[in-house]
Amino acid sequence: MIVTCPTCSCRYSVQSDAIGRGKLVRCAMCGAIWQQSAYDESIERKQRVLDLIKWTFFWFIVFVTIFSLFFAKNAVMQFWPHASDFYEFVGAQNESKGAFAVQNMSNFFVVKDDTLYMGLKGELVNTSNEVRTIPSITISLRDEEGTEKTSRYRKMWTHNLTYKKLLPNQKIVFETELQSVPRNNLICDIKLDVL
Repeated sequence: MIVTCPTCSCRYSVQSDAIGRGKLVRCAMCGAIWQQSAYDESIERKQRVLDLIKWTFFWFIVFVTIFSLFFAKNAVMQFWPHASDFYEFVGAQNESKGAFAVQNMSNFFVVKDDTLYMGLKGELVNTSNEVRTIPSITISLRDEEGTEKTSRYRKMWTHNLTYKKLLPNQKIVFETELQSVPRNNLICDIKLDVL
């Protein structure tokens, strides 16, 4: 067992049977004297169990985080739309890119209650030979590259379609809108998020 001096924190390795049920001991370094209680293995066992629980919880959190980032991309993108930049950075390509295509995109402006809305309309087509689950569509609008930083506009949002699956070569029309959009030249980027 390890005996620690309460005064100078000097540690000594002592046979537990030498202490027995308890003994008066003296520190060789500082000369302090104290009553050393008997060694209790249950305290050490409890500490080991607590350490095991802490590490298990830590690795569980790490696993859930990694699992969420790579296997629940759609949920992560809905909660945090800027995660698309992270997925692009780590090279986690969307599997739906080869299965779906976005066609016939158009935009329009509508004024509702004195507020300008920009609407986007397009078609999502299943270009594969299999029935596919429809992904969410992440839409980002930004100014042209040449604009000054003071007038830079950037907005990203996720649009979910009401249908769940598309047959091969089937298409679905989607429409979404965004409030308070400037009427200047905006560039629209569309990404499909794997479910």
